[in-house]
Amino acid sequence: MKIAAIQMTPSVEPGENFEAMRLRAAEAAAEGARVIVFPEQAMVLLQSVTVDALTGIAAEWWERFVALTAELAVQHDAVVISAGFEPSTDGLPYNTVIAVGPGGEELARYRKLHLYKAFAQSEFEHTRAGDELPPVFDVEVDGEALRFGLANCYDIRFPELFRSLVDRGANAVAVVAAWASGPGKEDHWSILTRARALESVSWLVASAAVGGGSRDAATTGLSRIVDPLGEVVAGLGPRGEGIVLADVDPAVVDRARGVLPALENRRIALAYELA
Repeated sequence: MKIAAIQMTPSVEPGENFEAMRLRAAEAAAEGARVIVFPEQAMVLLQSVTVDALTGIAAEWWERFVALTAELAVQHDAVVISAGFEPSTDGLPYNTVIAVGPGGEELARYRKLHLYKAFAQSEFEHTRAGDELPPVFDVEVDGEALRFGLANCYDIRFPELFRSLVDRGANAVAVVAAWASGPGKEDHWSILTRARALESVSWLVASAAVGGGSRDAATTGLSRIVDPLGEVVAGLGPRGEGIVLADVDPAVVDRARGVLPALENRRIALAYELA
């Protein structure tokens, strides 16, 4: 199953981002991608957007963003995963990931649980947190099947979220991100993405925004596809847009879990309850 993780620099203009998504989806599909993952904030980059402006953008553009995601999925006969800002009844929008199938049907929707509040920044100022665990859903392409979970950026620091996905049958996780730059942050991202794949003994597909902001360095990039033993099989660096493409074989999960039965070896039973 050929999968593409898009590394792009969203702007503060949703219309511009829509055109960039059309271009990148076409490029990925031309390379044979049947699952296409866009980064967090693909709809609009948060840098330089005020709270009031973001709420207005969500109200004006969210439904069009959902329609675009469905359009790309149908046009390219692919599963498309994208992330934007969904209006809420509470004023502040959700940071929401959607997955749409090749027939235009919505497969999953996830409102980000773990809002970023670290290194002197806080998403709580402009975004409302979701209140449900991320979903899992099945993707079947040409006889190959994967059960995907969804995660969003700061979620990568919370291994229990990924374990909850595995306990519901996930053997692949799509992670969208706009990972903020800063001292040590590239190392954090590199370590955490590999760790989440390895401890889950699952594929991890991470699509990350790159650049942006006043210095064109607000987000770190480093989009990558990691195999179930924690090896980065394809990836991009911390600068520049592009597409990460890899053949993601479901059978690799079975082989990895055969030689590394860590999930079977667990002796601590977990139950998941939102705080």
